[in-house]
Amino acid sequence: MKNEITQDILNYIETVLGVAQIGLTYSKNEFDIGRFIDLRNLSTELLAKLENVDIKKTASWIAYDKHYATPKVDVRALMYDHSGKVLLVQEKSDRLWTLPGGWCDMGESPAVSAVREVAEETGLKVDAVRLVALFDKLKHEHPPQIPHAYKCFFFCKESGGQLLRVTNETLDCQYFAVDELPRLSLHRVTANQIVSLTEHILSGRENCLFD
Repeated sequence: MKNEITQDILNYIETVLGVAQIGLTYSKNEFDIGRFIDLRNLSTELLAKLENVDIKKTASWIAYDKHYATPKVDVRALMYDHSGKVLLVQEKSDRLWTLPGGWCDMGESPAVSAVREVAEETGLKVDAVRLVALFDKLKHEHPPQIPHAYKCFFFCKESGGQLLRVTNETLDCQYFAVDELPRLSLHRVTANQIVSLTEHILSGRENCLFD
C-alpha cells in the first residue's frame, strides 16, 4: 500500500513537472512563465523531501531536462561467461548489484551507449549483438522513482579489453549464476528481468520483448 501511495505521489509530481517544463518551453507571457517556474520549484521541494535528498541535487537534475517532457532511456547489457553466468557490477552509489549500464548520452544510439557503459564499468570491449527487450519501467517491479524511463536490454558479446574489478563508478564486477544472484539495485534491474531475459536469449528466439 505504501509503495502504491508513493508511486501515486511520484506520478503526480512528474505530471506537474512535465506541465511546467512544456509551459516554460512554449509560453511567451512573463506571468505564465513565472507560474510555471513556481510549479517547478514547488515540485522540486516536494520531490527532495519524498526522496530524502538535498534539494540542490534534485534541482540540478530537473534543470537538466528542457523542452518537451518525454521519458528517459536507460540501457543495460546482458553478458555471459562460458558457463552461462551473467556479468554484474556493484554500484558505488548504493553498493548493490546490477547489469552494466546507465542513461543514454546525447548524440549516442542506445546500442552505442550500452557498449560505452560496459567499457566504463567493466573495462571490457563488447559488441551489442541485438536488442533483447524494451521495457517501460512503470510496468515492472521497480521501486517508485522519478524520472519515468524506458529500459533497453542488449545481448552483448566480449570482443576485447580486460575485466576490471573496480572502476570510478563501481566497487566490484563478477559473474553470477542466474539462479544465485546477489542483492540487486532494484531501481536498475530486477531478478525477474535477468532470469526471463536470459531464458529468452537461450531459447534462440530473436523477437524483441516489450512493455
